[in-house]
Amino acid sequence: MALSALVFAQQGTRANDGLNAIAGQALFERLWVPSPASTDASDGLGPLFNARSCATCHPRASGARVVVQTDGRRDISGAVVRFGDSAGKVDPFYGLQLQTNAVPGLKPEGSVQYLPTFNLQLNGPRLAADTRKSVRLAPSLTNRAHFDDVDDADILQRADPDDRDGDGISGRANMIDNRIGRFGWKSAHPTLKDQIAHAFAFDLGLSSPTSPHPFGDCTTQQKECLGAPTGESALFDGREVSNQMLELVAEYLKSLPPPAPQADDRGSALFSKSGCEVCHTPVLKTRHGSEIRAYSDLLLHDMGPDLDDGVGEPGVASSEWRTAPLTNSYPSGTERRYLHDGSAKTIAEAIAKHGGEASQSRAEFENLSNQERQNLIDFVMGL
Repeated sequence: MALSALVFAQQGTRANDGLNAIAGQALFERLWVPSPASTDASDGLGPLFNARSCATCHPRASGARVVVQTDGRRDISGAVVRFGDSAGKVDPFYGLQLQTNAVPGLKPEGSVQYLPTFNLQLNGPRLAADTRKSVRLAPSLTNRAHFDDVDDADILQRADPDDRDGDGISGRANMIDNRIGRFGWKSAHPTLKDQIAHAFAFDLGLSSPTSPHPFGDCTTQQKECLGAPTGESALFDGREVSNQMLELVAEYLKSLPPPAPQADDRGSALFSKSGCEVCHTPVLKTRHGSEIRAYSDLLLHDMGPDLDDGVGEPGVASSEWRTAPLTNSYPSGTERRYLHDGSAKTIAEAIAKHGGEASQSRAEFENLSNQERQNLIDFVMGL
C-alpha cells in the first residue's frame, strides 16, 4: 500500500471501517524489507527475524500447517522455537525465540526442522544450562480478535484458583498490570494490539510504541545485531510501525467473519457430557451484551506433565496453558497439527495428552464408545 493511502486510512473515521480493514490487511500481508530502504513505509525488518510478513505464518489469517517444501520434504510452516526456563527467563544469548533469518551481513541464529523429528541447529553458542526449548505453533486468527471485547466479569466468574468447589479444575486469570491476559498460548497479552505489537517485534523485528524494540529479539550479547541500522521514523511515531498501523491490523482481524456454526446436537451433547465445555466454554459475553463463540474460558489451567515443556513465562508455570479456543478456519485440505507444539497429529492424540486439571475429561472421553469418540471429534473439527 502506498504511504499516501495508508495515511488516508489512518485519518479515517469509524465510518471508514471498511477502508481501515483493507489497509490493515495490506499491512498484514506486506513483505517488509531491511533498513535503509527507498521507502519509510516498508523498512525496518529484523535485524533478526522469523518471517517477512504476518501472512507468512498466518496465510489468510489461518495458523500453522504442514506443507511440502521444494525438496519434497514435509514440515510445519508457521512455527517458532521458544527459549526459556521454568520461570520465564529467556536465554541470555538467543533471547526469547530462535530467529531463523537475518538481514544481509548477519547470520541467522540457527535453523530448525520439525518433521519427522525435531532437529535444532544453532549458529552460535550452546543454550544456557537452565534454558529449555519448546515449539510454538501460530494459531488461527479467525474469531480471536473479539476476545478484546469479552467482559472481565465473565472471565473472572469462571476462575477458581483454589478449587473451592472441589471439581479438580482451578483455572485462573493471568493478571498483567491489573489487566486480564487474553491472547497468546499463556494469556501473556491483555489486548489484541499488545499481541500484534509483540508479533511485529519478535517475529519480524519491527518496533512500535506498544513494543519499542527496534532490534527485535537481539540480546545485549549480540553486538553485531545491535549495530545494524533500524527503520525508525518520525512518520510512524518514531518507530517502525505506528500506533495507527497497529490499530489498522486490529481492524482487519476484527473484520474477519467467524466460522459458521454447524448443527450437531449429538456431538455437542457428548462434548458437554465429557466435561470439555467446563474449560472450552462455548460462549463468552462481551461488554456490549453480545456473545462470542469461543470454546475457551481464556483462563490458565495446569495441564499436567505431558504438556509441561519446561518453558514458563513470567508468572505462568511451564505446565500452565490458556484454554485453547477451538473455533478454527483453515483452508480446505490443510493438514494441521495440534497442541502448542504440534506434537499431536490428531484430536484424539491431543486429548490423550491432557492431564492435570483435564484428567477427568480425558478419562470421560476414553470411556466413550468408539462411535461416540468419533462423533465428539467430528464436532470439534466442525467448530
